[in-house]
Amino acid sequence: MSKGSDLQVDHDMLSWSAKQLAQLRREFQGLEEWKQDIKALLGDSRVQHAMGDFVDNWDKNRKRLVEEIEAVGKMVKTTSDAFKGLDEKLATANKGKK
Repeated sequence: MSKGSDLQVDHDMLSWSAKQLAQLRREFQGLEEWKQDIKALLGDSRVQHAMGDFVDNWDKNRKRLVEEIEAVGKMVKTTSDAFKGLDEKLATANKGKK
């Protein structure tokens, strides 16, 4: 954990968060496969049509959610990298003063 005068950054938590977001994104992307499995179980064409509407709506929202999860994951990674870089620069600067 980095400690400045007033700032503390938990690098492990940021790294864990980025990994969890990546896993969540993979899970949502993997949901595409379930559509064909479900369709075979529905039988009646009216039920298939109703489920098709639901699935189409779910697909649109799922894709948007995957994009947003990916964007947040990138922000977390960028933040973590920036703080690590700053932490290393400050550590190097402090060594030069001693």
